[in-house]
Amino acid sequence: MLENHQRQDLYRFFARIFSYPDQSLIEDLTEEVATAVGLLSFEPPAAALAPQLSDLQVGYTALFISKHGGVPAPPYGSVYLEEVGQLMGQTSLCVLQAYEGEGLIHEEGGEPPDLISTELEFLYYLVGKEMAALSDDDLETGHAYRQKQIDFCHTLLQPWVKQFCQRILQVEDANPLYQWSAEMLLAFCLQEEELYGVS
Repeated sequence: MLENHQRQDLYRFFARIFSYPDQSLIEDLTEEVATAVGLLSFEPPAAALAPQLSDLQVGYTALFISKHGGVPAPPYGSVYLEEVGQLMGQTSLCVLQAYEGEGLIHEEGGEPPDLISTELEFLYYLVGKEMAALSDDDLETGHAYRQKQIDFCHTLLQPWVKQFCQRILQVEDANPLYQWSAEMLLAFCLQEEELYGVS
């Protein structure tokens, strides 16, 4: 069973991996991957370890933003959770309300609130709040933040993240870093389900 600080590390890792890649990711990738491997024991393929930034950006775009014939793995929860695959549907508003309930401001005009990396970053935040409360011996607040993680995962992340990952894995020419990360995220989500006692 992962400790809270390890769960937080993994949420941060996945939030970063599934964000549009930049030079800082390339510079930190070896250390980031080593941390994730140490927690989940999924060795990456060699091709995933030293990508060129331009190749990673092309791979990200082809999987998540734009590709002839359709985007293989849209990174927005509403695409999977709304009946007609509607972007910015009711579930997006529920995600936004969860952020606002924590006093977090989602930038208007940017990405929809249910972007995979933003949802993972929000869970990183919630785990951090739980850890802070517990370190202050505030068990009631710590429990409340654990419940917020359970509620968010159970209703707004877990119902679609597996399908999202499976779509990445079905793309034969997907960048190896994203395929490996999808396998890792699937494994992590299973561990989180066991921790929360939901599926």
